[in-house]
Amino acid sequence: MTASTLTVFGTERAVPEVTIERLSIYSRVLRSLELSGRETISSAGLARHTPYAAAQIRRDLAWFGQFGTRGKGYDVTNLRRQLDVILGVHVTRRAALIGAGNLGLALLGYTGFREHNFEFAAAFDANRQKVGTYAQGVRIYAMSEIAAVVADTDIEIAVLAVPAVAAQDCADAAVRAGIKALLNFAPTQLSVPDGVQVRNVDLSVELEHLSYFLERRQERIGRIASSDPP
Repeated sequence: MTASTLTVFGTERAVPEVTIERLSIYSRVLRSLELSGRETISSAGLARHTPYAAAQIRRDLAWFGQFGTRGKGYDVTNLRRQLDVILGVHVTRRAALIGAGNLGLALLGYTGFREHNFEFAAAFDANRQKVGTYAQGVRIYAMSEIAAVVADTDIEIAVLAVPAVAAQDCADAAVRAGIKALLNFAPTQLSVPDGVQVRNVDLSVELEHLSYFLERRQERIGRIASSDPP
């Protein structure tokens, strides 16, 4: 299990990555509750909106301080705002898209990024016919321009939507440009220096997981059918 470090009262503690992932889910649930007009909620109430138990939610939040009031629960808006600060999405994070193919263009058009304060400031592609054009209002540059563009636009995150064979070279270019966070959609593992964070999203793996579920479900149905009396 990987972890991130957190400084609490001058002491570094290792926060599990799964805890950070759950914080994102809590934040989304709280945002929905806030929009519905809900003002307070208990850990048990929050658990009913997530796959996690109330005790797990309390343990996750305890890494970062005390948020609730005994007998009253959590202030929905205040907790959501504090989680946004912890997750770093209380400020706009500028991102670069590397790979303006079908997947990349779909990612540029996804409004959920903007709703969570992620903004695409530039896109890069190896296809010279695309260089200098715009997609979803974002200019597409040549990969050779990445260092200058990153420096000019304060880009912090690179989203890689390129074929596996090109992913490592693109990651290397992004890291040389000063980017410390990569979201990788290419179906390959990247090698990066210490201090650079990579998150992998392999859509084929997720589909294979669903396929495995369907296959096992079909097997169970077959076993039940064969065991039924004539």
